[in-house]
Amino acid sequence: LRQIHLFKAVVSTQSTGEDKHDTVVSIPLTSSTEFRNIIKKCAISAGFNVVDLIPETIAAMVCHDGSVVPANGHTVVVRVGGSSMSVTLARVLSGMYSVVDHLEEKIGGNLFDKSIGKFLCDDFNRKNRCKVEDNQRSISKVLRASKAAKHNLSTMNTAECNIESLFDGMDLISNLSRPRFETLIQNDLNRIKDSIQKVISKHDNISITRVVLTGGTCKVPKVQSIIGQLFPNSTILNSSPDEIIAMGAASHAALIGKFPSLSSKTESEADGTVAIPLTPSDIEVRVGDTVTQVVAKNTPLPFKKEMDLPEGNVIVIEAGGKCIAKAEVPGSDDKSKVSLHLEILEDCSIEAIIKDSFTNERTSVHIPAPSGA
Repeated sequence: LRQIHLFKAVVSTQSTGEDKHDTVVSIPLTSSTEFRNIIKKCAISAGFNVVDLIPETIAAMVCHDGSVVPANGHTVVVRVGGSSMSVTLARVLSGMYSVVDHLEEKIGGNLFDKSIGKFLCDDFNRKNRCKVEDNQRSISKVLRASKAAKHNLSTMNTAECNIESLFDGMDLISNLSRPRFETLIQNDLNRIKDSIQKVISKHDNISITRVVLTGGTCKVPKVQSIIGQLFPNSTILNSSPDEIIAMGAASHAALIGKFPSLSSKTESEADGTVAIPLTPSDIEVRVGDTVTQVVAKNTPLPFKKEMDLPEGNVIVIEAGGKCIAKAEVPGSDDKSKVSLHLEILEDCSIEAIIKDSFTNERTSVHIPAPSGA
């Protein structure tokens, strides 16, 4: 019931006048089927038309990639929220995201609040010779002031912590500098660092091309700094970490809106995943002694690619090192430019067109799907 009220509150802020709102909902990566169904039912009950559910880590990557097919490689998504964090290693191949490793920890910005709060309480006790920890209401006031100071220090060099009548009518008045703040949270930063290292240490052979930061706690400059130190050769994407998941879900919704028939071509499994056909092996083109990889193994289908070919009259298409097709093209002169257009369909059959742009001659090759594909 709480989730339904939450979704209805979102609906009440809309001014489109529509009865239904096409929506993509972001959910934790490890969400169970039961949790997914509950969230979807709540959104529908509140008046949303749920077109898809997307994991938060994937939404973060989609936000940066937009409608452009991302470059192949590996991405680490670090999410540090208010009370939890997660580290996800994902592989990007031909526009498809696949999770390689994932870790969740009970570490978040609330630890920073407690570290600041301890400092403020100790300072107040020392100045006033009291023990503010004995009053639970006073502790609540300190934690609220600590959270406000943390947010301010994300963008400013100093933060004022002022609390009226904190304990026995005495006020707390204190200034906290960013260097002092970073010293206070050093142990918490080490815990975040250790959690990230747990994941990347298991994959030393993988080159990380980029790191995406999500969660409000990633706005803290020192958090960004220690993550940057862990990935010195990677691109750190840290813009709007507290909004990136929502923007990624919106980008995903816009993409689905451009291709309304997409959902009818994919069938979800019980856990919400979608079965996507992949290439069973590498596809290479051999011209003379030159071998060029056209498609990597496990590339999502369908797939299209155009490429220029080196000089040569015999063109061999190989799959997993074995010849699956051979074509001979007429002799070419210096003015000729031979290109290959390759299309692999969802059933793994291949359509290839070899074209000489100077003579405009074409050679078509059809390769049927392998048995068992």
